[in-house]
Amino acid sequence: MALPKPRQYTGSITKKLQLTKTVFQFFIQNQQPNPLLFTPGQYATFIIDPQTRRQYTFCSAPNPSSFELIVDVSPMGVGSRYFLERKEGDRVEFLAPFGNFTLSENPLKKVFVATGTGIAPFRSMLLNGKEISNCSLYWGLRYEDDVYWDQEFQTLAGQYTGFQYFLVLSKPSQNWQGLTGHITEHVLKNPSFIPTHVGTSAGEGENLQNSEFYLCGNNAMITEMKNRLSAKNVRNERIKIDLFY
Repeated sequence: MALPKPRQYTGSITKKLQLTKTVFQFFIQNQQPNPLLFTPGQYATFIIDPQTRRQYTFCSAPNPSSFELIVDVSPMGVGSRYFLERKEGDRVEFLAPFGNFTLSENPLKKVFVATGTGIAPFRSMLLNGKEISNCSLYWGLRYEDDVYWDQEFQTLAGQYTGFQYFLVLSKPSQNWQGLTGHITEHVLKNPSFIPTHVGTSAGEGENLQNSEFYLCGNNAMITEMKNRLSAKNVRNERIKIDLFY
């Protein structure tokens, strides 16, 4: 499938929503007559000043007239400060769309693994609806205060029997009742990847080879997850990565 060529756009921030202490969601309206055409998983390059640009992935389903972003301002770099200072009604200049972290058109099960704001492309893919009937989402965060969109993903999991959602916290409080630890420890614990016969790995291998893995987030997670999958003989072409930080 051919991806649309990038163009320059002007957008207007219609809503700025604080999701956590450091993560903001922006709702942006396209002000150009040209429709904004992007594929879930792609990103926009924002023009901070004439010499500086920063990339942010779309987190909403494709819409020619509007889109959504999430921005983690905790690094407090140029991009963080730019979006922290933006207000509703402000205009932003950007180029879009870019990127090849998009879903393959095949019948393989899709396994999404995200840390932090690496959830953005997967939300876009899920809201687009095409893969939600044969998909698992694993999302790793640190603390309860870092959690957002949890109810949204739980609702999707309740609506679609083929969609599984797992939220994992690495540093939860004693009151946390959900999954804990590193997200990489949980992906291959999924029953569909466990051998169907004790003492054999036939079921495990078959299910792994019929899956496609999409990894987005920090370098440590991506490296460890790739190593774990490679140790299970998952081919490189079945592992797609998008490094956020």
